[in-house]
Amino acid sequence: MAIEIIVRGSQGATVVDFHGRLDMHSRWHVKAIVNQCCHTEFEHLILNLQGLTFVDSTGLGFLVLCSQQFKELDRRISWVEPQGYVGELVKKLQLHELIAICPTEQDALS
Repeated sequence: MAIEIIVRGSQGATVVDFHGRLDMHSRWHVKAIVNQCCHTEFEHLILNLQGLTFVDSTGLGFLVLCSQQFKELDRRISWVEPQGYVGELVKKLQLHELIAICPTEQDALS
């Protein structure tokens, strides 16, 4: 399954829902969407990773880099914690020390 991305507004934030696989083949599609969000969202961007079924090092590195760049713009970015394999990888890499990772979208919004 390729990646499917849905961008939507929610309570003063832009939420980007990810479904499927984020790998080196899909990162350019993701990059275009996230770059557009950087130009349109000036307060809070939420990356909802709950629907990711796979991520490789290229995809994960891209998400971390985007998050760091968004924070450098003095904007707030949060991840909704991924599930399964992807969630375990994020925990093992201790990415919560770099990025605000919330258990639910509602937690990210508050």
